[in-house]
Amino acid sequence: MRTRTPSIAVGGFAAVALLLTSCSATTTGGTSDGPDADGYVAQVDESVESTGGTLKLQLDYDTAETGGLDPAVAEIARSWSIEGLVYESLVTMGPNFEIQPELAESWEQVDDTTYVFTLRDGATFSNGREVTADDVVGSLERLQELGAVWSAQLGPIDSIDNTSEGDTDEVTISLAEPYTPLLAALANTPAAILPMQELEAGDFDPATEMLGSGPFTMAEHRQDESWTFEANPEWWNADSLGVDGVEIEIAGDDQTRLAALRDGSTHFANFANPDALSLLASTGDVTAVSQEQSDYFYVMLNSVNPDSPFVDDELRSQVNAALDRESIADIALAGAGSPTAVTPANLPGACAADSVPSYSAEVDATALEGQEFTLLIYSGDPSLSAVGQVVKQQLEQVGATVNLETLDYGTYSERVYATQPGDFEMALGWFAGYGDAAMVTSWWNPDTAFFNAGFTQSHDDLNVAIAETQRLPVGDERDAAFAEVCGLVDTYAEMIPLATRPTVIGYRSDQLQASILGGEGYGDFLRGVPEYRLTEG
Repeated sequence: MRTRTPSIAVGGFAAVALLLTSCSATTTGGTSDGPDADGYVAQVDESVESTGGTLKLQLDYDTAETGGLDPAVAEIARSWSIEGLVYESLVTMGPNFEIQPELAESWEQVDDTTYVFTLRDGATFSNGREVTADDVVGSLERLQELGAVWSAQLGPIDSIDNTSEGDTDEVTISLAEPYTPLLAALANTPAAILPMQELEAGDFDPATEMLGSGPFTMAEHRQDESWTFEANPEWWNADSLGVDGVEIEIAGDDQTRLAALRDGSTHFANFANPDALSLLASTGDVTAVSQEQSDYFYVMLNSVNPDSPFVDDELRSQVNAALDRESIADIALAGAGSPTAVTPANLPGACAADSVPSYSAEVDATALEGQEFTLLIYSGDPSLSAVGQVVKQQLEQVGATVNLETLDYGTYSERVYATQPGDFEMALGWFAGYGDAAMVTSWWNPDTAFFNAGFTQSHDDLNVAIAETQRLPVGDERDAAFAEVCGLVDTYAEMIPLATRPTVIGYRSDQLQASILGGEGYGDFLRGVPEYRLTEG
Protein backbone atom coordinates (compact mmCIF):
# COMPACT_ATOMS: atom_id res chain seq x y z
CA MET A 1 0.00 0.00 0.00
CA ARG A 2 1.40 3.40 -0.91
CA THR A 3 2.71 5.79 1.70
CA ARG A 4 0.56 8.79 2.58
CA THR A 5 2.24 12.19 2.47
CA PRO A 6 0.59 14.45 5.07
CA SER A 7 3.82 16.36 5.62
CA ILE A 8 3.88 18.03 2.20
CA ALA A 9 3.51 21.79 2.52
CA VAL A 10 2.75 24.42 -0.13
CA GLY A 11 3.57 27.89 1.10
CA GLY A 12 1.09 28.87 3.79
CA PHE A 13 -1.52 26.24 3.00
CA ALA A 14 -0.33 23.70 5.59
CA ALA A 15 -0.54 26.35 8.30
CA VAL A 16 -4.02 27.23 7.13
CA ALA A 17 -5.12 23.60 7.49
CA LEU A 18 -3.88 23.56 11.07
CA LEU A 19 -5.66 26.80 11.86
CA LEU A 20 -8.93 25.37 10.68
CA THR A 21 -8.92 22.61 13.26
CA SER A 22 -9.37 25.15 16.05
CA CYS A 23 -12.17 27.13 14.41
CA SER A 24 -15.75 26.71 15.58
CA ALA A 25 -19.08 28.09 14.43
CA THR A 26 -20.49 31.15 16.20
CA THR A 27 -23.31 33.56 15.58
CA THR A 28 -21.10 36.66 15.70
CA GLY A 29 -18.11 35.62 13.63
CA GLY A 30 -15.72 32.74 13.07
CA THR A 31 -16.05 29.78 10.74
CA SER A 32 -18.70 27.11 10.28
CA ASP A 33 -17.87 23.51 11.19
CA GLY A 34 -19.88 22.23 8.21
CA PRO A 35 -23.51 21.52 7.31
CA ASP A 36 -26.05 21.13 10.09
CA ALA A 37 -28.58 18.32 10.24
CA ASP A 38 -30.77 20.15 7.71
CA GLY A 39 -27.95 20.46 5.16
CA TYR A 40 -27.10 24.14 5.68
CA VAL A 41 -23.86 25.84 6.71
CA ALA A 42 -25.90 28.92 7.70
CA GLN A 43 -29.63 29.42 8.26
CA VAL A 44 -31.84 32.46 8.75
CA ASP A 45 -33.19 32.81 12.27
CA GLU A 46 -36.92 33.06 11.64
CA SER A 47 -37.38 34.97 14.90
CA VAL A 48 -35.25 37.87 13.66
CA GLU A 49 -37.28 40.54 11.91
CA SER A 50 -35.84 41.99 8.71
CA THR A 51 -35.27 45.72 8.42
CA GLY A 52 -35.66 45.54 4.63
CA GLY A 53 -33.08 47.59 2.78
CA THR A 54 -30.57 46.67 0.09
CA LEU A 55 -28.35 43.62 0.32
CA LYS A 56 -24.80 44.49 -0.76
CA LEU A 57 -22.66 41.76 -2.31
CA GLN A 58 -19.11 41.74 -3.65
CA LEU A 59 -18.22 39.02 -6.17
CA ASP A 60 -14.86 38.19 -7.67
CA TYR A 61 -15.90 38.34 -11.33
CA ASP A 62 -18.87 39.02 -13.58
CA THR A 63 -20.83 36.91 -15.99
CA ALA A 64 -19.64 37.16 -19.60
CA GLU A 65 -21.54 35.13 -22.19
CA THR A 66 -21.57 35.30 -25.98
CA GLY A 67 -25.37 35.12 -25.75
CA GLY A 68 -25.62 38.09 -23.43
CA LEU A 69 -28.17 37.72 -20.63
CA ASP A 70 -30.10 34.81 -22.19
CA PRO A 71 -30.26 32.05 -19.55
CA ALA A 72 -30.81 29.33 -22.16
CA VAL A 73 -27.29 29.79 -23.55
CA ALA A 74 -25.55 30.53 -20.25
CA GLU A 75 -22.53 28.26 -19.83
CA ILE A 76 -20.82 29.34 -16.60
CA ALA A 77 -21.89 29.06 -12.97
CA ARG A 78 -21.58 32.80 -12.37
CA SER A 79 -24.26 33.41 -15.01
CA TRP A 80 -26.47 30.75 -13.45
CA SER A 81 -26.14 32.41 -10.02
CA ILE A 82 -26.82 35.98 -11.09
CA GLU A 83 -29.52 35.25 -13.65
CA GLY A 84 -31.17 32.95 -11.10
CA LEU A 85 -32.13 36.04 -9.08
CA VAL A 86 -34.58 36.91 -11.88
CA TYR A 87 -35.50 33.62 -13.55
CA GLU A 88 -37.15 30.44 -12.24
CA SER A 89 -37.21 26.87 -13.49
CA LEU A 90 -39.83 24.19 -13.00
CA VAL A 91 -37.88 22.82 -10.02
CA THR A 92 -34.91 23.82 -7.90
CA MET A 93 -32.24 22.26 -5.69
CA GLY A 94 -32.70 22.13 -1.94
CA PRO A 95 -30.48 20.88 0.89
CA ASN A 96 -28.77 17.54 0.31
CA PHE A 97 -29.57 17.90 -3.40
CA GLU A 98 -33.26 17.28 -2.98
CA ILE A 99 -35.41 18.39 -5.92
CA GLN A 100 -37.90 20.99 -4.69
CA PRO A 101 -40.84 22.81 -6.31
CA GLU A 102 -40.35 26.15 -8.03
CA LEU A 103 -42.68 27.06 -10.92
CA ALA A 104 -44.02 23.52 -10.76
CA GLU A 105 -45.77 23.09 -7.42
CA SER A 106 -45.77 19.32 -7.93
CA TRP A 107 -44.85 16.63 -10.43
CA GLU A 108 -45.43 12.94 -11.03
CA GLN A 109 -43.30 10.38 -12.80
CA VAL A 110 -46.04 8.35 -14.48
CA ASP A 111 -43.65 5.70 -15.82
CA ASP A 112 -39.97 5.32 -16.71
CA THR A 113 -40.17 7.93 -19.47
CA THR A 114 -43.10 10.25 -18.62
CA TYR A 115 -43.11 13.22 -16.22
CA VAL A 116 -46.16 15.40 -15.58
CA PHE A 117 -45.63 18.83 -13.99
CA THR A 118 -48.46 20.82 -12.39
CA LEU A 119 -47.71 24.55 -12.55
CA ARG A 120 -47.96 26.83 -9.57
CA ASP A 121 -51.21 28.81 -9.42
CA GLY A 122 -50.58 32.56 -9.32
CA ALA A 123 -47.04 32.60 -10.75
CA THR A 124 -46.53 35.63 -12.98
CA PHE A 125 -43.75 37.31 -14.87
CA SER A 126 -42.58 40.67 -13.56
CA ASN A 127 -44.70 42.41 -16.22
CA GLY A 128 -47.79 40.97 -14.51
CA ARG A 129 -48.66 38.29 -17.07
CA GLU A 130 -49.41 34.81 -15.75
CA VAL A 131 -46.92 32.04 -16.43
CA THR A 132 -48.64 29.47 -18.65
CA ALA A 133 -47.99 25.93 -19.78
CA ASP A 134 -47.24 27.33 -23.25
CA ASP A 135 -44.41 29.40 -21.74
CA VAL A 136 -42.94 26.23 -20.26
CA VAL A 137 -43.28 24.22 -23.44
CA GLY A 138 -41.88 27.04 -25.57
CA SER A 139 -38.95 27.73 -23.25
CA LEU A 140 -37.79 24.11 -23.06
CA GLU A 141 -38.30 23.53 -26.79
CA ARG A 142 -36.32 26.70 -27.49
CA LEU A 143 -33.51 25.42 -25.26
CA GLN A 144 -33.39 22.23 -27.30
CA GLU A 145 -33.53 24.05 -30.63
CA LEU A 146 -30.71 26.42 -29.69
CA GLY A 147 -28.44 23.44 -29.17
CA ALA A 148 -26.77 25.23 -26.28
CA VAL A 149 -24.52 23.45 -23.79
CA TRP A 150 -27.34 22.72 -21.35
CA SER A 151 -29.66 21.26 -23.95
CA ALA A 152 -27.67 18.01 -23.95
CA GLN A 153 -28.10 17.69 -20.17
CA LEU A 154 -31.89 17.38 -20.58
CA GLY A 155 -31.34 13.93 -22.04
CA PRO A 156 -33.33 12.09 -24.75
CA ILE A 157 -36.51 14.20 -24.70
CA ASP A 158 -39.06 12.91 -27.20
CA SER A 159 -41.72 15.59 -26.67
CA ILE A 160 -42.81 18.46 -24.40
CA ASP A 161 -46.57 19.00 -24.40
CA ASN A 162 -49.19 21.27 -22.87
CA THR A 163 -51.52 18.74 -21.25
CA SER A 164 -53.56 21.21 -19.19
CA GLU A 165 -57.10 20.31 -18.20
CA GLY A 166 -59.67 22.76 -16.90
CA ASP A 167 -58.12 25.20 -14.44
CA THR A 168 -55.01 23.08 -13.95
CA ASP A 169 -51.94 23.99 -16.02
CA GLU A 170 -49.88 20.90 -16.76
CA VAL A 171 -46.85 20.12 -18.88
CA THR A 172 -45.83 16.57 -19.84
CA ILE A 173 -42.26 15.69 -20.77
CA SER A 174 -41.86 12.36 -22.57
CA LEU A 175 -38.47 10.73 -22.97
CA ALA A 176 -37.32 8.39 -25.73
CA GLU A 177 -35.70 6.23 -23.02
CA PRO A 178 -35.25 6.44 -19.24
CA TYR A 179 -33.00 9.29 -18.09
CA THR A 180 -32.77 9.69 -14.31
CA PRO A 181 -30.95 13.08 -14.26
CA LEU A 182 -33.88 14.89 -15.95
CA LEU A 183 -35.16 16.59 -12.78
CA ALA A 184 -31.66 17.66 -11.75
CA ALA A 185 -31.09 19.12 -15.22
CA LEU A 186 -34.36 21.06 -15.00
CA ALA A 187 -33.22 22.54 -11.67
CA ASN A 188 -30.56 24.79 -13.22
CA THR A 189 -30.95 28.32 -14.60
CA PRO A 190 -30.51 27.43 -18.31
CA ALA A 191 -33.81 25.52 -18.02
CA ALA A 192 -35.53 28.71 -16.83
CA ILE A 193 -39.00 29.58 -18.07
CA LEU A 194 -39.12 32.68 -20.28
CA PRO A 195 -42.14 34.79 -21.33
CA MET A 196 -42.50 33.19 -24.74
CA GLN A 197 -45.45 35.33 -25.81
CA GLU A 198 -43.39 38.51 -25.46
CA LEU A 199 -40.27 36.89 -26.92
CA GLU A 200 -42.07 35.63 -30.02
CA ALA A 201 -43.83 38.98 -30.50
CA GLY A 202 -40.44 40.74 -30.48
CA ASP A 203 -41.32 42.72 -27.34
CA PHE A 204 -38.59 41.07 -25.29
CA ASP A 205 -34.96 40.31 -26.18
CA PRO A 206 -33.45 37.85 -23.67
CA ALA A 207 -29.93 38.71 -24.81
CA THR A 208 -30.22 42.30 -23.58
CA GLU A 209 -33.14 42.26 -21.10
CA MET A 210 -34.23 40.12 -18.16
CA LEU A 211 -37.93 39.35 -17.74
CA GLY A 212 -38.61 36.48 -15.39
CA SER A 213 -40.95 35.21 -12.73
CA GLY A 214 -38.38 35.20 -9.92
CA PRO A 215 -37.89 37.30 -6.77
CA PHE A 216 -36.00 40.21 -8.35
CA THR A 217 -35.94 42.37 -11.46
CA MET A 218 -32.80 43.78 -13.02
CA ALA A 219 -32.57 47.57 -12.83
CA GLU A 220 -29.03 48.04 -14.15
CA HIS A 221 -25.93 46.15 -15.23
CA ARG A 222 -22.50 47.60 -15.89
CA GLN A 223 -20.28 44.86 -17.27
CA ASP A 224 -17.46 43.93 -14.89
CA GLU A 225 -18.56 46.69 -12.52
CA SER A 226 -21.97 46.21 -10.95
CA TRP A 227 -25.55 44.91 -10.96
CA THR A 228 -28.62 46.44 -9.37
CA PHE A 229 -31.72 44.36 -8.67
CA GLU A 230 -35.05 45.40 -7.19
CA ALA A 231 -37.64 43.27 -5.41
CA ASN A 232 -40.25 41.89 -7.81
CA PRO A 233 -43.70 42.71 -6.37
CA GLU A 234 -45.25 40.23 -8.83
CA TRP A 235 -43.28 37.26 -7.46
CA TRP A 236 -45.59 34.52 -6.21
CA ASN A 237 -43.76 34.45 -2.87
CA ALA A 238 -43.08 38.20 -2.58
CA ASP A 239 -44.33 38.40 1.02
CA SER A 240 -41.38 36.26 2.14
CA LEU A 241 -38.67 38.48 0.65
CA GLY A 242 -36.33 39.74 3.35
CA VAL A 243 -34.65 42.52 1.36
CA ASP A 244 -35.86 45.31 -0.91
CA GLY A 245 -33.09 44.93 -3.44
CA VAL A 246 -29.62 43.59 -4.21
CA GLU A 247 -26.52 45.51 -5.25
CA ILE A 248 -23.61 43.49 -6.62
CA GLU A 249 -20.17 45.05 -6.97
CA ILE A 250 -17.55 43.21 -9.02
CA ALA A 251 -14.29 43.34 -7.05
CA GLY A 252 -11.65 41.09 -8.54
CA ASP A 253 -9.05 41.52 -5.83
CA ASP A 254 -9.38 39.23 -2.80
CA GLN A 255 -8.01 41.88 -0.46
CA THR A 256 -10.66 44.36 -1.58
CA ARG A 257 -13.44 41.93 -0.69
CA LEU A 258 -11.81 41.00 2.60
CA ALA A 259 -11.47 44.68 3.54
CA ALA A 260 -15.10 45.39 2.61
CA LEU A 261 -16.31 42.62 4.90
CA ARG A 262 -14.12 43.82 7.74
CA ASP A 263 -15.26 47.44 7.54
CA GLY A 264 -18.91 46.50 6.95
CA SER A 265 -19.26 48.19 3.56
CA THR A 266 -20.49 44.92 2.08
CA HIS A 267 -22.69 42.24 3.62
CA PHE A 268 -21.48 39.22 1.64
CA ALA A 269 -18.50 38.19 -0.51
CA ASN A 270 -17.23 35.02 -2.18
CA PHE A 271 -13.71 33.61 -2.45
CA ALA A 272 -12.18 30.82 -4.54
CA ASN A 273 -9.11 30.70 -2.30
CA PRO A 274 -9.65 28.54 0.82
CA ASP A 275 -7.13 30.77 2.63
CA ALA A 276 -10.09 33.13 3.14
CA LEU A 277 -11.47 30.83 5.84
CA SER A 278 -8.56 31.52 8.16
CA LEU A 279 -8.17 35.16 7.11
CA LEU A 280 -11.79 35.87 8.10
CA ALA A 281 -11.83 33.71 11.23
CA SER A 282 -10.28 36.45 13.37
CA THR A 283 -12.82 39.09 12.30
CA GLY A 284 -15.39 39.11 15.07
CA ASP A 285 -18.42 40.28 13.08
CA VAL A 286 -17.78 38.13 10.00
CA THR A 287 -18.76 34.48 9.63
CA ALA A 288 -16.90 32.44 7.03
CA VAL A 289 -18.40 29.24 5.63
CA SER A 290 -17.21 26.72 3.08
CA GLN A 291 -19.89 25.58 0.66
CA GLU A 292 -18.87 22.25 -0.82
CA GLN A 293 -19.42 22.26 -4.55
CA SER A 294 -19.88 19.18 -6.70
CA ASP A 295 -17.24 20.81 -8.92
CA TYR A 296 -13.91 19.04 -8.70
CA PHE A 297 -10.29 19.14 -9.82
CA TYR A 298 -8.90 16.43 -12.07
CA VAL A 299 -5.61 15.69 -13.80
CA MET A 300 -5.40 14.65 -17.44
CA LEU A 301 -2.75 12.19 -18.65
CA ASN A 302 -2.55 12.28 -22.45
CA SER A 303 -2.88 8.73 -23.78
CA VAL A 304 -3.58 9.79 -27.39
CA ASN A 305 -0.60 11.93 -28.45
CA PRO A 306 2.17 9.47 -29.50
CA ASP A 307 4.78 11.86 -28.09
CA SER A 308 3.25 11.66 -24.61
CA PRO A 309 4.81 9.19 -22.15
CA PHE A 310 1.29 8.40 -20.96
CA VAL A 311 0.42 6.28 -23.97
CA ASP A 312 1.94 3.67 -21.62
CA ASP A 313 -0.97 2.21 -19.61
CA GLU A 314 1.28 1.10 -16.76
CA LEU A 315 2.88 4.54 -16.37
CA ARG A 316 -0.57 6.15 -16.05
CA SER A 317 -1.48 3.54 -13.48
CA GLN A 318 1.63 4.27 -11.42
CA VAL A 319 1.04 8.03 -11.47
CA ASN A 320 -2.55 7.43 -10.36
CA ALA A 321 -1.41 5.20 -7.50
CA ALA A 322 1.09 7.85 -6.36
CA LEU A 323 -1.53 10.59 -6.06
CA ASP A 324 -2.84 11.13 -2.54
CA ARG A 325 -6.28 12.76 -2.72
CA GLU A 326 -6.52 13.27 1.04
CA SER A 327 -3.35 15.37 1.08
CA ILE A 328 -4.53 17.37 -1.91
CA ALA A 329 -7.78 18.19 -0.10
CA ASP A 330 -6.12 18.86 3.25
CA ILE A 331 -3.14 20.90 2.06
CA ALA A 332 -3.90 22.49 -1.30
CA LEU A 333 -7.54 23.15 -0.38
CA ALA A 334 -7.00 23.84 3.34
CA GLY A 335 -9.35 21.03 4.32
CA ALA A 336 -12.28 22.70 2.56
CA GLY A 337 -12.42 20.17 -0.28
CA SER A 338 -12.98 16.40 -0.19
CA PRO A 339 -11.25 13.55 -2.03
CA THR A 340 -13.48 12.39 -4.86
CA ALA A 341 -13.91 9.71 -7.48
CA VAL A 342 -15.58 10.43 -10.82
CA THR A 343 -18.95 10.83 -9.10
CA PRO A 344 -18.71 14.09 -7.09
CA ALA A 345 -18.11 13.23 -3.43
CA ASN A 346 -21.00 15.28 -2.03
CA LEU A 347 -23.71 13.95 -4.37
CA PRO A 348 -26.13 11.15 -3.42
CA GLY A 349 -25.00 7.77 -4.72
CA ALA A 350 -21.37 8.83 -5.17
CA CYS A 351 -18.76 6.11 -4.79
CA ALA A 352 -16.17 6.71 -2.09
CA ALA A 353 -12.77 7.96 -3.21
CA ASP A 354 -11.08 5.21 -1.18
CA SER A 355 -13.05 2.48 -3.01
CA VAL A 356 -11.22 2.79 -6.35
CA PRO A 357 -8.35 0.39 -7.21
CA SER A 358 -5.57 3.00 -7.12
CA TYR A 359 -6.28 3.83 -3.48
CA SER A 360 -4.87 0.52 -2.26
CA ALA A 361 -2.42 -0.08 -5.12
CA GLU A 362 1.29 -0.29 -4.43
CA VAL A 363 3.59 2.14 -6.23
CA ASP A 364 6.43 0.41 -8.07
CA ALA A 365 9.58 1.97 -6.61
CA THR A 366 11.29 1.88 -10.01
CA ALA A 367 8.44 2.76 -12.38
CA LEU A 368 8.59 6.54 -11.92
CA GLU A 369 12.26 6.89 -11.02
CA GLY A 370 13.96 9.22 -13.52
CA GLN A 371 10.73 10.08 -15.39
CA GLU A 372 10.19 13.75 -16.28
CA PHE A 373 6.79 15.28 -17.04
CA THR A 374 5.40 18.73 -17.78
CA LEU A 375 2.16 19.62 -15.98
CA LEU A 376 0.05 22.42 -17.47
CA ILE A 377 -2.11 24.69 -15.33
CA TYR A 378 -3.73 28.01 -16.13
CA SER A 379 -3.50 31.29 -14.28
CA GLY A 380 -6.34 32.99 -12.42
CA ASP A 381 -7.34 30.25 -9.98
CA PRO A 382 -5.17 30.13 -6.83
CA SER A 383 -6.53 26.72 -5.85
CA LEU A 384 -5.50 25.24 -9.21
CA SER A 385 -1.93 26.41 -8.65
CA ALA A 386 -1.92 24.95 -5.12
CA VAL A 387 -3.24 21.59 -6.35
CA GLY A 388 -0.54 21.58 -9.02
CA GLN A 389 2.16 22.13 -6.43
CA VAL A 390 0.95 19.24 -4.28
CA VAL A 391 0.70 16.90 -7.31
CA LYS A 392 4.23 17.90 -8.30
CA GLN A 393 5.62 17.14 -4.85
CA GLN A 394 3.77 13.83 -4.54
CA LEU A 395 5.22 12.57 -7.83
CA GLU A 396 8.68 13.85 -6.98
CA GLN A 397 8.56 11.85 -3.74
CA VAL A 398 8.47 8.68 -5.86
CA GLY A 399 11.33 9.74 -8.11
CA ALA A 400 9.72 11.65 -10.99
CA THR A 401 10.50 15.23 -12.02
CA VAL A 402 7.50 17.45 -12.70
CA ASN A 403 7.80 20.83 -14.39
CA LEU A 404 4.86 23.16 -13.82
CA GLU A 405 3.95 25.34 -16.78
CA THR A 406 1.40 28.11 -16.15
CA LEU A 407 -0.47 29.49 -19.17
CA ASP A 408 -3.24 31.97 -19.76
CA TYR A 409 -6.52 30.15 -20.20
CA GLY A 410 -6.73 30.79 -23.96
CA THR A 411 -3.37 29.17 -24.62
CA TYR A 412 -4.10 26.36 -22.18
CA SER A 413 -7.46 25.64 -23.85
CA GLU A 414 -5.89 25.62 -27.30
CA ARG A 415 -3.22 23.10 -26.31
CA VAL A 416 -5.45 20.85 -24.19
CA TYR A 417 -8.88 20.89 -25.85
CA ALA A 418 -8.62 22.38 -29.36
CA THR A 419 -5.52 20.65 -30.73
CA GLN A 420 -5.82 17.10 -32.10
CA PRO A 421 -4.10 15.31 -30.53
CA GLY A 422 -3.71 17.42 -27.42
CA ASP A 423 -0.36 19.21 -27.18
CA PHE A 424 0.54 18.27 -23.61
CA GLU A 425 1.59 15.42 -21.33
CA MET A 426 -0.23 16.28 -18.08
CA ALA A 427 -2.76 19.05 -17.39
CA LEU A 428 -4.89 20.12 -14.44
CA GLY A 429 -8.45 21.36 -14.76
CA TRP A 430 -11.79 21.28 -12.97
CA PHE A 431 -15.29 20.18 -13.89
CA ALA A 432 -18.68 21.49 -12.85
CA GLY A 433 -20.14 18.45 -11.07
CA TYR A 434 -23.86 19.39 -11.44
CA GLY A 435 -26.74 18.02 -9.39
CA ASP A 436 -26.90 14.32 -10.27
CA ALA A 437 -23.92 11.99 -10.13
CA ALA A 438 -24.65 10.62 -13.62
CA MET A 439 -24.46 14.01 -15.35
CA VAL A 440 -20.70 14.45 -15.11
CA THR A 441 -19.84 10.82 -15.93
CA SER A 442 -20.67 11.47 -19.58
CA TRP A 443 -17.52 13.57 -19.89
CA TRP A 444 -15.51 10.32 -19.80
CA ASN A 445 -16.95 9.18 -23.14
CA PRO A 446 -15.02 11.03 -25.89
CA ASP A 447 -17.49 9.78 -28.49
CA THR A 448 -20.14 12.08 -27.02
CA ALA A 449 -18.12 14.60 -24.99
CA PHE A 450 -15.80 15.46 -27.94
CA PHE A 451 -13.64 17.96 -26.02
CA ASN A 452 -11.42 15.17 -24.67
CA ALA A 453 -10.94 13.18 -27.87
CA GLY A 454 -7.44 14.64 -28.20
CA PHE A 455 -6.18 13.02 -25.02
CA THR A 456 -8.63 10.27 -23.99
CA GLN A 457 -9.38 6.96 -25.69
CA SER A 458 -12.87 5.53 -26.09
CA HIS A 459 -13.55 2.41 -24.01
CA ASP A 460 -16.64 0.33 -24.82
CA ASP A 461 -17.03 -1.10 -21.31
CA LEU A 462 -16.82 2.35 -19.72
CA ASN A 463 -19.24 3.88 -22.24
CA VAL A 464 -21.81 1.16 -21.52
CA ALA A 465 -21.41 1.64 -17.77
CA ILE A 466 -21.86 5.41 -18.10
CA ALA A 467 -25.10 4.91 -20.02
CA GLU A 468 -26.35 2.58 -17.29
CA THR A 469 -25.91 5.24 -14.57
CA GLN A 470 -28.13 7.57 -16.58
CA ARG A 471 -30.81 4.95 -17.30
CA LEU A 472 -31.21 3.22 -13.94
CA PRO A 473 -33.53 4.63 -11.26
CA VAL A 474 -32.13 5.79 -7.94
CA GLY A 475 -31.29 2.81 -5.77
CA ASP A 476 -28.79 0.05 -5.11
CA GLU A 477 -28.52 -1.06 -8.74
CA ARG A 478 -27.65 2.46 -9.84
CA ASP A 479 -25.11 2.85 -7.03
CA ALA A 480 -23.46 -0.36 -8.23
CA ALA A 481 -23.29 1.08 -11.76
CA PHE A 482 -21.63 4.21 -10.35
CA ALA A 483 -19.08 2.01 -8.60
CA GLU A 484 -18.31 0.27 -11.89
CA VAL A 485 -17.78 3.62 -13.66
CA CYS A 486 -15.54 4.84 -10.85
CA GLY A 487 -13.45 1.69 -11.02
CA LEU A 488 -13.06 1.79 -14.81
CA VAL A 489 -12.19 5.50 -14.86
CA ASP A 490 -9.57 4.83 -12.19
CA THR A 491 -8.14 1.85 -14.08
CA TYR A 492 -7.83 3.67 -17.42
CA ALA A 493 -6.36 6.70 -15.58
CA GLU A 494 -6.70 9.24 -18.38
CA MET A 495 -8.81 11.85 -16.55
CA ILE A 496 -8.18 11.29 -12.85
CA PRO A 497 -10.55 12.94 -10.31
CA LEU A 498 -8.78 14.46 -7.31
CA ALA A 499 -10.80 16.62 -4.88
CA THR A 500 -13.89 18.80 -4.79
CA ARG A 501 -13.52 22.52 -5.45
CA PRO A 502 -14.83 24.57 -2.52
CA THR A 503 -16.35 28.05 -2.45
CA VAL A 504 -15.71 30.21 0.61
CA ILE A 505 -18.39 32.71 1.59
CA GLY A 506 -17.95 35.46 4.13
CA TYR A 507 -20.86 37.48 5.49
CA ARG A 508 -21.47 40.11 8.16
CA SER A 509 -23.30 38.12 10.81
CA ASP A 510 -23.93 41.32 12.79
CA GLN A 511 -25.89 42.78 9.86
CA LEU A 512 -27.18 39.80 7.90
CA GLN A 513 -29.11 36.60 8.46
CA ALA A 514 -28.24 34.22 5.60
CA SER A 515 -29.35 30.76 4.49
CA ILE A 516 -26.53 28.96 2.67
CA LEU A 517 -26.68 25.35 1.52
CA GLY A 518 -23.86 23.11 2.68
CA GLY A 519 -23.60 21.54 -0.77
CA GLU A 520 -24.24 23.01 -4.21
CA GLY A 521 -24.36 21.40 -7.65
CA TYR A 522 -24.40 24.40 -9.96
CA GLY A 523 -22.04 26.83 -8.26
CA ASP A 524 -25.08 28.91 -7.28
CA PHE A 525 -24.01 30.32 -3.92
CA LEU A 526 -26.74 33.00 -4.34
CA ARG A 527 -29.51 30.39 -4.34
CA GLY A 528 -30.81 31.38 -0.88
CA VAL A 529 -30.72 35.17 -1.32
CA PRO A 530 -34.53 35.64 -1.32
CA GLU A 531 -34.53 34.33 2.27
CA TYR A 532 -31.79 36.67 3.50
CA ARG A 533 -32.68 39.24 6.14
CA LEU A 534 -30.86 42.43 6.97
CA THR A 535 -30.84 43.33 10.65
CA GLU A 536 -30.07 46.51 12.54
CA GLY A 537 -26.79 44.99 13.79
